[in-house]
Amino acid sequence: MKLVHKCIPAFFLIILASISHAQSGLPAVNNTLNRQNMDLQMENQTPFAMWSFWSNNNKSTNNPEYTFLVTMLNGTKKEVKSRIYIDAYAHKSYLLFVDQSLSKADTNREQVIYPEQTIEIARNIAPLSTKKQAEIISAPNYYTGIAKDSCWMFKFISGHINAYSLLSEPEGKMFNPKSIVAIQLNNGSIVQYNEENLRAMIGDDLDAIESIQWKNYLQAIKRYNRNAERAKKE
Repeated sequence: MKLVHKCIPAFFLIILASISHAQSGLPAVNNTLNRQNMDLQMENQTPFAMWSFWSNNNKSTNNPEYTFLVTMLNGTKKEVKSRIYIDAYAHKSYLLFVDQSLSKADTNREQVIYPEQTIEIARNIAPLSTKKQAEIISAPNYYTGIAKDSCWMFKFISGHINAYSLLSEPEGKMFNPKSIVAIQLNNGSIVQYNEENLRAMIGDDLDAIESIQWKNYLQAIKRYNRNAERAKKE
C-alpha cells in the first residue's frame, strides 16, 4: 500500500510537467487519461458481471465436464478434463486438473488453473463419430475461450457486434443467455454486456432499439448485425 501512495504523487508530477511544457498538449493528455480510466473500468466490470451470473440462481445451469486444451502463459499445452468452476472467494473461474499419474494421497494430484495463468482454453465441438463412421477421422473444431480478467470468454456471436459467454456452449439448445458477459463492436474494446454499452453500439438502429426496449438484448444484437450486414451489401 505504501508503494501505491509513493507512486501517485509521481504520476501527477509527470502530468503537471507535461502540461507546463506544452499547454497545447492538454487535450491529448486528457484523452489518454480518459482511455486509461475506461479500460480500467471495463476490466473491473467483467468479474462482477461474471459473479452476478454465478450467484443469481444459475449454479445449476448446464455446465458439464469437458476436455479442454489449455494453453498456458509459457506456451505449453495440456489437456484438462473439467467443468468451468467458480472460486467463490476470489470471484474467478477455474479449471481443475487431476494428474492421474500421481497417487490420491499426493497433494499435487489436483491443480487449480485460473484464467490469468493461461492464454486460452479450447474444446473440440466437432460431432462425435458414429459406429459407421468409426474409421473416418473428422477434423477437430476447436471452440476457444480467451483468458480475460477473471474468466474465459467464448465468442458465440461473430458480426459487427461480437458477443461472449462465460461457458463453452455455442449458441443452441444447451446455451444459457444468462451466461453472456461481454460484447464488442467490430475490433474495438471488449466491454461489459449491459443496456448502456449495447445502446452505444447500435446507435439509431430502430429494430435493435425496439428489442432493447423489450429487454431482449440478445435479439437486439442479432437484429443490429443483420441490418448492418444488409447495409454493407447495398
